[in-house]
Amino acid sequence: MIKKSLGQNFFVNENLGEKIINFVKEENPEVVVEIGPGRGFFTQKLASFAQDLVLVEKDDLLANELKNSFPKATILNIDFLVWDFKELEQFKDKKIVFYGSLPYNVSKPIIHRILSSQFFFNNCYFIIQKEVAEKYIAKEPSNNILSLRTQLYAKPKKLMDINPGAFMPRPKVTSSVIKFSLITKQSININEDKFVKFIENCFRSPRKTLRNNLKNISSRLQSEELLDKRPQELTLEQYIQIFTNLA
Repeated sequence: MIKKSLGQNFFVNENLGEKIINFVKEENPEVVVEIGPGRGFFTQKLASFAQDLVLVEKDDLLANELKNSFPKATILNIDFLVWDFKELEQFKDKKIVFYGSLPYNVSKPIIHRILSSQFFFNNCYFIIQKEVAEKYIAKEPSNNILSLRTQLYAKPKKLMDINPGAFMPRPKVTSSVIKFSLITKQSININEDKFVKFIENCFRSPRKTLRNNLKNISSRLQSEELLDKRPQELTLEQYIQIFTNLA
């Protein structure tokens, strides 16, 4: 039985599935961590080239089915958002790639957990809602909180769109395959939680300038030119500059 509460839409397009998995295959991964493998549609393809598979499936019934279908894989019947990644310690010397056709309602926290983890060294690939993928890849003058936070860790790139007909049951929205590539971490040491809260304050009223959104602290800033811009017009580097000046 499909649990609607888990946002399960199973991929069923064979030809398109091969094309998507080829993105992962080209990475030559030794270990693939698949989030939400469901009935194993993509898992079967991943098993053809990955030395080890770690399958994280929250649904009890599906997890049991996966154990029968993929006895050599590591099956974790757990919510990915509470998993502590301890099973990956045994693979720390191998090339690990994350992949998943993610539930739309939790895709953002799942991706953030991966990008901010100690195991994000290689490109990772996900199927997510197209609207969310567009937010990830946004740049100035159309930046947003999600894209700016992600740029602290990775460079996102949308690879292709997927019509609802590729899933069963059909979702009401279009999906996208998105790739995240590791970037060199910012040389400036900043507190991410405080930095994100600062950005949220900057975006409090997106149509207003930073000067209006930061009324309480704008007098402490020297970047007059930046204060006259709207929050979506600034780059990550400019936000770091303002944040560090305040600190």
